[in-house]
Parts: sequence; structure tokens; C-alpha cells
Amino acid sequence: MKKTFCIAKIMASALTVGVMAQAPAAFAQDAAAGSNGYPNRPIRLIVSQQAGGSSDTVARLWAEHAGKAIGGSIAAQQALAQPADGYTLMFGGVSQMVLNKFTYKPLPYDPEKDFTGVGMLTTVPFVLVANPETGFKSLDDLAKYAKAHPDKLNFASAGLGNSTQLAVELLQKKLGISMVHVPFKGEPDGVMATIGGQTQVMGPVVGTALPHIKAKKIVPLVVLAPKRLAELPDVPAANELGVKDFDYMGWSGIVAKSGTPVAIINKLNEATKAFHNSPEVQEKLKTMMVIPMAGPASQVMEVTKRDTAAWGPTLNSLNLSSK
Repeated sequence: MKKTFCIAKIMASALTVGVMAQAPAAFAQDAAAGSNGYPNRPIRLIVSQQAGGSSDTVARLWAEHAGKAIGGSIAAQQALAQPADGYTLMFGGVSQMVLNKFTYKPLPYDPEKDFTGVGMLTTVPFVLVANPETGFKSLDDLAKYAKAHPDKLNFASAGLGNSTQLAVELLQKKLGISMVHVPFKGEPDGVMATIGGQTQVMGPVVGTALPHIKAKKIVPLVVLAPKRLAELPDVPAANELGVKDFDYMGWSGIVAKSGTPVAIINKLNEATKAFHNSPEVQEKLKTMMVIPMAGPASQVMEVTKRDTAAWGPTLNSLNLSSK
């Protein structure tokens, strides 16, 4: 649990560097010229998650393909204290743009004011799973039991404030049920606890859960994704069951400092199409169980505001920042 907490703190620190520092005169010249001459030097992409993880991989794929399309060099780095020189972009996912606001108070940046969207990249589907011994075969089975036996079921997560906790907390609120949260130090540990019966329920990402689902060690009840997944064709999506606001829970995108000229944002968004149109990227994302999510630059902040409004009341009620 401690390790997960520290990583989330690092995310906030990396983003704060980008938000608070001043851009140099060279960027001011580019800004005055709109997108003409942009880029005339390398663009830095701050990736605050650990190197080698799925976010880092997606960021590097975007940097490679968008860099070629824009005619410039984009360096994806694991950066904690890089200067914000106007040529600095951020890999901003749901954690940085929505969840951290409720987990760490006061957050030293305001996602909705300090950033502007460049482009959406991906969404990662979650799946609610249960230990086979529970006998649950559907979300309705779980809901009926939990309503009749409040706080008798335990659910695992990858740590306090982690999206695997928040996904289940939000689902509980929608269903009107109450289970006991048991945080672990990582997603694999939480899954193994559910397989072993220490916990009965978990909401991991599909990529982590799928091998265990196929081995019939855990039972999938519902996918938290826009639609059913080809890998789990018999498992309904939440919105099919009337459970809303889970279409794109684990999304990621690219953001820039607020005030970046619109012409430059548009140029970067156009370059992002090279990422989405690449067969290599499509195949890589498929192996990672990650869904491409293309859209205009404005979509990043629209989704940020949508999810903050939809999830805010529940997240505030959990008092995560005081735990």
C-alpha cells in the first residue's frame, strides 16, 4: 500500500513542475508566430508513471508516431524535475486529471485550469470479478447478496486511492450496496487474494484479470468499458445493465500548459492521428488489452470535467485525503 501511495505522490509532483514554472523567451516567440516554425527544437513529454509500465509504453508510442508526423523530436522521459520551457507536454490520465484531486488535498495544481487538452490516446477497461466460491454469476447476483448482507463481502484493490478501489466504490454507490475495502500493495496481489478467498470481489483491469478468468480462477461479472469486449463476449458492459458513467474510466491523453496557442494544440492533435492510424500501435495496444480512444483536443478537458462531476460526490464522501 505504501508503494502505491508514493507513486501517486510522484505523479502530482511531476505535474506541478510543469504547471508552475515559467516558459522561456524562445517559446514566447513561437507563441507569437502561432504554429509557424513549431517545433524548432525537441519537445519533452513528461511521463510520471514508472518506466516500463503500460502508461510509459503508450506515451512512447505516441511520442514516436506523433514526432514523425509533426516533423520534430519528442522525448518520452521519466521526469520529476524538468523545466517547463513551453516545449513540455504531459501524459495526463484519469489519475492526474481527476482522481488525484480527491486523493491528495490540497493538490498543488488545478487540472481544469492549469492544463489544456492535446488529444485522447486510450482507455483501459476494468472488469468486476468474484471468487468462484461466492456462487456469483452476474452483477445482479452480487447486488442481491450485498444488499441482504451489508459489509459481509470484502473487495480487494491495488492500494488506497487506486483506480481499482475507486471503480468498485463508485459501482457500490450506483448499486446501493456496501462492501469492506481491503487494500493490497499492487494489483496482482489483490487478484491473488480474490482467487484465494481472502477477498471475494475485485475490479482489476482486464489485462491483469483475463488469464485468471480463462483459467476459471475468478468469475467475470461485468466489464467497465464502452461495450462488450471480444475477449469476454458473454460478459455485459455496465451500461447494458443500466449502470452509467463507466464507459471510459481508465482513460489517458496528452495535455499541455494552459495558454498554449490554439494553432500549436491543433498541430499536435493532428499529429496524434499518426498514433491512432498506425497498424503497429493498434497491434501493440491490442496485446496490452488497451482500447484506442481518438478525439479532438477539447475532448480531454470535456472528459475531465465530466468525470469530476460524475464521480466527485462519491470520491469526496470517501475522505481519501485523510486516510
